[in-house]
Amino acid sequence: MNKVLFQKKRKLLLLHGPAIEASRKKLQELRKRFNQDSVVVYGKNEDAGVVLANLQTVSIFDEERLAIVENPSDSFGPLFLDHSFQTDIILWFDHVVDTKKWPGFEYLFFPERKEVTVFRFLDYLAAQDVRAFLEIEKLKTVTPPVGRQSLDVHYFITMVFYLLRNLIATPDRVPNFVKQKLAKQRNNFSQERLINLYRDILEIDFKLKSGFMEKDQAEFLLINRFLYDK
Repeated sequence: MNKVLFQKKRKLLLLHGPAIEASRKKLQELRKRFNQDSVVVYGKNEDAGVVLANLQTVSIFDEERLAIVENPSDSFGPLFLDHSFQTDIILWFDHVVDTKKWPGFEYLFFPERKEVTVFRFLDYLAAQDVRAFLEIEKLKTVTPPVGRQSLDVHYFITMVFYLLRNLIATPDRVPNFVKQKLAKQRNNFSQERLINLYRDILEIDFKLKSGFMEKDQAEFLLINRFLYDK
């Protein structure tokens, strides 16, 4: 996707598909091309009339504006075509949509790919869900993309450290939807337990790298610490 999408002529872009992490990343990339004071985000339950009225507002400044509408209903479609305004529009969906219902929009589809992410595994850990055992076995059968670290116990430990750091102290730079998910996951742990988990994983990592622990045992303990050591 190049900058031709956002020339002065109004552009309509639709992002959809089950790969939410990938589509959110693309949305953030597109958003950064605008002055953030000129970006407005509308949530799922926004009234179509209110959104339309805001889009028709003429800015006194000569700068490009962007409106992001998340999971709008089908009723929005005709409104975007029947009215003229100078704002670029991105529709973002967390699922697959029928693009025929959105005439005039260019669209990007984000299919779910088995090799893309370990975030489901991390979500199971954060939820203390036994399905983490099944998910790690699935991930071990996946061939990683060229240039990406193999999905072995060392990679899983790295990502678990990433999860724990974000649960202990969420960085300001992460998107709001990630902050909301982490806040919900944090309710499953006390601060003391998060710190103890971090220490436990450090010990597992040390023993694994020192040859005092086998990979299978490390994988088991990695998950077991989250599920049963409370």
